[in-house]
Amino acid sequence: MKIGLRTVKTALGAGVSIWIAQLFHLQFASFASIICILCIEKTKKQSIQSSLERFAACTLSLVLSGLVFQTLGYNPLVFSLFILLFIPLLVRLRLQKGFVNSVVIVLHIFTLEKFTLPIALNELLIVMIGVGVAILLNSYMPNVEKNLKEAKTAIEEKFKKILFEYGAYLEKGDQGWDGKELLELEEDLNKGKMLAIQYEENRLGTDKKGYYYYFDMREKQFVILKRMLPIVSSLNEDVVQRHVFAQFLYEISTDVKSENTAYRHLQRLEIEHQKMKEMELPKFRTEFETRALVFHLMNEIEYYLETKMNYYDEKQINV
Repeated sequence: MKIGLRTVKTALGAGVSIWIAQLFHLQFASFASIICILCIEKTKKQSIQSSLERFAACTLSLVLSGLVFQTLGYNPLVFSLFILLFIPLLVRLRLQKGFVNSVVIVLHIFTLEKFTLPIALNELLIVMIGVGVAILLNSYMPNVEKNLKEAKTAIEEKFKKILFEYGAYLEKGDQGWDGKELLELEEDLNKGKMLAIQYEENRLGTDKKGYYYYFDMREKQFVILKRMLPIVSSLNEDVVQRHVFAQFLYEISTDVKSENTAYRHLQRLEIEHQKMKEMELPKFRTEFETRALVFHLMNEIEYYLETKMNYYDEKQINV
């Protein structure tokens, strides 16, 4: 049985919250643990947002319930009326996350059948203790940058393999490649983006979107590579252009890296494109069709390279 860090924080926070509330001799001290448990999130950003939303919702419920009960009385129908009005208000203010803990506060007021300043302060202190302990515990988050770098390396290796195998097919025909890298990449890219979001949300106050943009860029390149597969596999006629383009694919397969080298390959691709245009025209229909498909593949690789160059120019990726 594996116990994660979030589970440890939740267990520790629940006990510490009650202990602190009891030190101050607060009524309903156990409620502090509920607040703390609800505010323990996966990232620092989520935890702070959740804590602020719940604190705002609890404060609002405390004030409104006091006014409603003091005006209309402490009975079940008034409680139902309060809930009927309170839920739309929370939704309008986008504080619906705090509904459950707000209702607990309202039930405290309803049970005591009175609303006084000491009671209000008691409830606010309980909420502040629960929220404070949660934020304090969530101030520590493991650094996932090592995992991000490992994911990036694994993805780049698969890109290299795919480009190499495309080149091998164009040069030598079917070499028995099973294409598993294409199947694995989609999941790897999704995991990478999730890790990147977690990394960003744990580094408050700093712009750390480089990894996310990197995986997003690779995802768009992956779509292009998938689009190329049926075209590559449909080439049967042996023409010179196939071998020329195969050598180009070999070249870029060895240069899949974080640095922006796309502009260099684009220049080389333009030269190769021009050379092919200057070659003798095809004599047979099948040769013409094969050469047309090779030109189409070259256009796809151009999009592939331009995608990287545009991301690096616009997003300033530095990972």
